[in-house]
This record gives sequence, C-alpha cells and structure tokens, in this order.
Amino acid sequence: MQPEVLIAYVTRSGSTEDVAEAMGMTMEEAGVSVDVRPMVDVDSIGDDKSVILGAALYIGHLPKEFHRFLVRFQRELGNVRPWIFVLGPTEKDPKHFAAAEEQVRMELTKYAWLHPADVRVLGGKFDPQHLEMPFPFSLVMKFPGNPMRKLPVSDIRDWEWIKAWARSIADHLNAQRARH
Repeated sequence: MQPEVLIAYVTRSGSTEDVAEAMGMTMEEAGVSVDVRPMVDVDSIGDDKSVILGAALYIGHLPKEFHRFLVRFQRELGNVRPWIFVLGPTEKDPKHFAAAEEQVRMELTKYAWLHPADVRVLGGKFDPQHLEMPFPFSLVMKFPGNPMRKLPVSDIRDWEWIKAWARSIADHLNAQRARH
C-alpha cells in the first residue's frame, strides 16, 4: 500500500495552492498517494495519514483558517508530525526570511502539543491585482492612493527547491513504508 498524505492549505490568491499542488504532483511521481485540498474542505484526517500543512503569512500572522484547522484537528495532528510550509517574504532579503521564520515560530508556539517534522518558510508571491482580502481591507485596496497598489509584482517561489523538498518527504515516507 502506498503511503497516504493529506496536503491541506489556506490560500487567498492561489499562491499557496500552487505550491501545494506542485508538491502533490511531485510526491505522486515518487509513488506517494496524495490528497491536496483547502483546509476548509477537510472533514477528517485518518489515523494512518501523513499531513503537510500550507499557509502564507499575512502581516506577520498565519490566517485564522490555519489556526481553526489546528484546533479542530488537535487530536489527529498531535499524533503525527506534520510538515508545514509557509509562504512569506516576496523579496530575497535574508532579514525578511529571518523575521518571517520568527513570526511563524511565535504563531506555532501557541500549540504546545504540535510537533512538526519540519517547518519551512518559502519565498512568496505578491500581486496586488489578485489579492483576495477580507473587508475592510478589500475596500481600502480600491482607493486610488493606496500605496499597496504601487508595490511591484513579485514571485520568488523557488520551484526546484519546493519539488526537491516534496521528493525528500516522499522518500522519507517510502522508506518508512519499506520498514513496516
């Protein structure tokens, strides 16, 4: 039997979904059965499933849906060591990555029972024309003078690194399966 993995993600503009889908395809190619879906569409997590969680930092915080997912599936996630990826900086500045890693660490310390196998902060994507933001931010984005509208489009997601990380997780799961 192939190892089964749930890749659950939260996305606002599709960037995190793109990463989750790329990881899923890479893991499928490595012989791992993968279920990729938004966190809001996850009804249950089987006891025999491995889990990868994905989200993006928004103004230094993980989205509410991510926190709700952790609370909702505390028992299941407390029994596994999920891998977690977080899309963060949109500029290749090491200081931005260090700050994002610290913010993620602080967000996750709220869950003493959570023991991730790995947490990775990845380069993110920013396109102010394709942001889905909750009210009132969505209204503010429409103001002509909003400085966010002037920020340049950026996409520093490292696809080769993302696929290599997904392959390493698949290799780990396949080796685990071979031992049992």
